[in-house]
Amino acid sequence: MKELSLETVSKSFKQTKALDGVSFTLGNGLHALLGPNGSGKTTLMRILTLNLPADGGTVTFDGEDVRAMGGQYRAKLGYMPQSAGLFPSFPLDEFLCYIGSLKGLKKKETLSQSEILLREVGLWEHRREKLGGFSGGMKQRAALAQALLGEPELLVLDEPTAGLDPVQRIGVRNLLARYAEKHCVLLATHIVSDVEGVATNLLFLKQGKLVSQGTLAEVAEPLHGKIWELPLDGDANEAEVRETHTVIRLLRREDCPFLRVYAESRPEAELCSSVPPTLEDCYFLLFGEDTEGH
Repeated sequence: MKELSLETVSKSFKQTKALDGVSFTLGNGLHALLGPNGSGKTTLMRILTLNLPADGGTVTFDGEDVRAMGGQYRAKLGYMPQSAGLFPSFPLDEFLCYIGSLKGLKKKETLSQSEILLREVGLWEHRREKLGGFSGGMKQRAALAQALLGEPELLVLDEPTAGLDPVQRIGVRNLLARYAEKHCVLLATHIVSDVEGVATNLLFLKQGKLVSQGTLAEVAEPLHGKIWELPLDGDANEAEVRETHTVIRLLRREDCPFLRVYAESRPEAELCSSVPPTLEDCYFLLFGEDTEGH
């Protein structure tokens, strides 16, 4: 099993601290890097992929410094940036052949892998079309296919499901979950539904600092017994609840509106019930004030 390790990695841009002493170690599995826009996710990914030097700290892969490894490290790496650099005049199949040659693959290998990958991301029938005519979702799936080409040991993905419809999101999520069984996958997102139920490890980045890490059970453990649902057709008054408790969201079940709230002790509403915490609850309580207005 391969191991990616960060030790007190920091990065600043003028007076802004984008990363502040981030440390973690990852093995095989699907690792979700969660945080709102501006939390430092993309900066961290650019450092991991050697596109940006850190100001301090070290990044190692199997115990070796990745900057010293250089091309040897890049050969083990698959990367999908937030804004994929696709060549609009290239047909998709020629683009993948070009990427395959950059990765040192033989043409026969590239063609064989390309067919498998394009079928998995639903682009096989579009393989001879030029990338410039692709929709946003098609470009995202093409970028994912090029990142997977060569079966990299480490796969780094920045917002891979942006622009995809719900069916495509599910397909990509399933593909990555299968791939992560034998590889290390780090996926940055601020959409919790993309990773809930499939991520083996969660990393929460807030204002450049790693504020929580672990499985869903581990990060949600402090919230057990503190998440409640209050039906609003009972004795609960929404305005009063919002004044006294942290409201996570309003939901509806069988035509009855509910408030999902965080409270240290049981709210006074008679029909209030305790419910298990979810990843969405963890995300909201860590980042709610950072995501207001997004």
